[in-house]
Amino acid sequence: LMIGAGPIGGTYFPVASLIATAISNPPGGRPCDAGGSCGVPGLIAEAIATQGSVENIKRMAEGTLDAALAQADIAAAALAGDEIFAGKPVTSLRAAANLFPETVHVVARRDRGFDSIADLRGRPISLGELGSGTLPLARALLSAYGLGRRDIVAEYISPQAATYKLREGTLDAFIMVAGQPAPLLVGLARQFEIELLPVSSNVSERLRRERPGLVTLTTPAGMYQGVEACDSIAVGSQLVISSTVDEEIVYGSLRALFHPSVRGRLDRGHPAAASISLETALDGLALPLHPGAARFYRERGLLK
Repeated sequence: LMIGAGPIGGTYFPVASLIATAISNPPGGRPCDAGGSCGVPGLIAEAIATQGSVENIKRMAEGTLDAALAQADIAAAALAGDEIFAGKPVTSLRAAANLFPETVHVVARRDRGFDSIADLRGRPISLGELGSGTLPLARALLSAYGLGRRDIVAEYISPQAATYKLREGTLDAFIMVAGQPAPLLVGLARQFEIELLPVSSNVSERLRRERPGLVTLTTPAGMYQGVEACDSIAVGSQLVISSTVDEEIVYGSLRALFHPSVRGRLDRGHPAAASISLETALDGLALPLHPGAARFYRERGLLK
């Protein structure tokens, strides 16, 4: 089972790797009740590094990925054939689970003295890589502040590359969508003075009306060294699976992912993975449930 993740240094890849390990149970392994894997018998799942949500969904449409992590707004656009998927709906997409919220971090050099996202006019900014879920969301956010493509000096690079350019002064800001605390930003804030630019309440409400799966969220003061509390928006990261994947595999994968023996691995494995829970697995789903997922949640009493 090939699971599309994201860049190796981001949030998606380590979380997808944890999920792949949890649901795998290669031939010859010990059974669950004997201390072995509680994954699907005979299944080997693998997390594949990609550019993120958009590439993941395009590869699922091509049949080169069976499942993926994807932002809720991107998944909804793909199913409807909107935005970058205009006229080409990906009708094979199904939901397996909501995973964790991803915060939209607008990261800027503190010495530039920005007060608002509107202050980024004319400045060099990274909007995320081509093929990432960050890019369309970043463009929508800037547009809400009256900033079009010609109003900024846009770059399309990874968050890792953006941190280097921010420190050397060739980039003033970058937009990064990731579960918080984002380890990359934790490290950056310890080495260099940054700030997060807030998303105003009126812009948040406008974007929430326009894009499915968005919620408001506050980054607490001190989450990143020297950075004050900041109001922003977040989008749900969801486990998306192809309708062609066998119902038993999807059912067994969710049973494994939410097995008590996996809880400790998720909690220790990554801050975002610690947010994965059965209680929030159906929150804000952007796609219809896969039959195997619906069966699992009905058995757990979460669906009628």
